Amino acid sequence: MLGQTEKKRKIYLSINHGKVVQGTGANKQYYSYIDGSIEAIYTKRSTFGAETITRWYIDIRDGEELYSLCLPYFSGVFKSIILALASDDALNCTTPVRIEPYEGKNGYTKVVVYSEGVKLDWIVKQLPPQEKITIGGIEVKDDRKQMQLINTYVATIRERINKAPI
Repeated sequence: MLGQTEKKRKIYLSINHGKVVQGTGANKQYYSYIDGSIEAIYTKRSTFGAETITRWYIDIRDGEELYSLCLPYFSGVFKSIILALASDDALNCTTPVRIEPYEGKNGYTKVVVYSEGVKLDWIVKQLPPQEKITIGGIEVKDDRKQMQLINTYVATIRERINKAPI
């Protein structure tokens, strides 16, 4: 007979004001970084009332712990993480990665990504420019070209982390 093993829960995290955040409300805990190996990168849609929101999740394993870093779909921090990870040709499911957010001088959250202790540069220095389009008489930024490129890099990273290490 087989015994039932206790299923470990996933620990959900976010990034805010230059910190990794665990929890909500008064129970928030703040951290300087998260590290481990990347297991998955995916999106999920959630519905709140009449609004549907898409978020990115990066699952990171550190020993027995499984963390899921949750970021808005159009997040600049997420884009930075992906552009850095895509530059690591040797990235696989066991590569130790560190994601270290910080608050820049302008008050915006930025992020540095390390792979095996080495700081990663972006795979490209500049994203396609955001175009301005008018919707219902309101001018908005159009991120579609940027997100197409980011999704291409996410697919490349998924291929790398789904391969067995050499």
